[in-house]
Amino acid sequence: MLLSAGVAEAIVAQLSQVMEQHINIMDKSGIIVASTDPNRVGAIHGGAVRILEDKLPELIIETNQEYVGAKNGINLPIEFNNEIIGVIGLTGKSEEVYKYGRIIKKMTEVLLRDAYNREQQVIEQKAKDRFLEEWVLGKYDINYPLEFKRMADTFGIDVVTKKRVMVISVPKQINKNISDQELTEVSRSIRGYLKGLDQAHMFRTSTSFVCIFNFEDNKRMQVISEKIYQLLSNRFRVQAFIGLDTGEEKDIRTAYDNANLALKLSMKTSRPITIYDALNVDIFIDLIPLRFKLAYLERFFNIKSLEEIEEWIELLRVFLASEGSLTHASEQLFIHKNTLQYRLNKLSEITGYDPRKLSMAYLFTIAVKLYDSIKDRTQ
Repeated sequence: MLLSAGVAEAIVAQLSQVMEQHINIMDKSGIIVASTDPNRVGAIHGGAVRILEDKLPELIIETNQEYVGAKNGINLPIEFNNEIIGVIGLTGKSEEVYKYGRIIKKMTEVLLRDAYNREQQVIEQKAKDRFLEEWVLGKYDINYPLEFKRMADTFGIDVVTKKRVMVISVPKQINKNISDQELTEVSRSIRGYLKGLDQAHMFRTSTSFVCIFNFEDNKRMQVISEKIYQLLSNRFRVQAFIGLDTGEEKDIRTAYDNANLALKLSMKTSRPITIYDALNVDIFIDLIPLRFKLAYLERFFNIKSLEEIEEWIELLRVFLASEGSLTHASEQLFIHKNTLQYRLNKLSEITGYDPRKLSMAYLFTIAVKLYDSIKDRTQ
């Protein structure tokens, strides 16, 4: 293990809370990498060099002139896995600091071990996250089945039992003041909650948090979703959105795709939690390429500009929401009923379809939804 400046600085900061004397930590080259005296950082410490070269158990320096860059005090090797990886020094008169030497050496090595363990946990978590990402977003299990199974066993992940997938987003465009550090805390909170569930795992993408569960029915998944939503809402005061698969998908990639589509619909409708429904027309509209949406609207309204279509869309939105009631719709639009009739007649001429007829109204509903999906993408 290398003794990094960051780890050394953290150790010095903790030791300085219990020691009054100046503390220095030197790396394997004898360079001071952390110190309670900032002016000494980066300088060579001759006493540390001597310990490293001769593998001394300790070195007491009586005067500031004895070794280059060193002051009076005690210096001891920092050992990790029976290897000297650095030196720690305590400045002061030898008779005053000697009694603390072994204590700070042991404390340093304990803190170093803790830092190493935390670092290993981060490395292991990243490796596990990478495995989950390759499984869900790639074809790791198909392309490398033997390696996939071996890695799954290494991480203790059950890849045989049927799964459910949940995708969570805390969009920055809505939570404008949220920082990357806060999103990291959001990630930790979700992981913390999942630890209480059997075989629940999570990895993070650039825009979302993807959670994988052993199979549960929709009622149970709704409960889990609500708990996560409340956790994020109460702890971080953020607006989160959650999408879930149906639970009927045959493979985890399809489950993820459906959960992601449900998430998009959740964000579009401002509904916190959405379970994928193959019969929901909004989901299919989101799958239609933009050029086809534009072509449909331009041909349907016989207009080349979205701005020109907008006026008709707002009229239709109110009319359709009024279930075809001319009286209610005209009141909502603040126009006379006859004026509304005139505009609807004009719309019928333009499109060739009458929104007042039940057999044709669905075409105008689709037009409104297509228009909204385009505007959502361009905003």
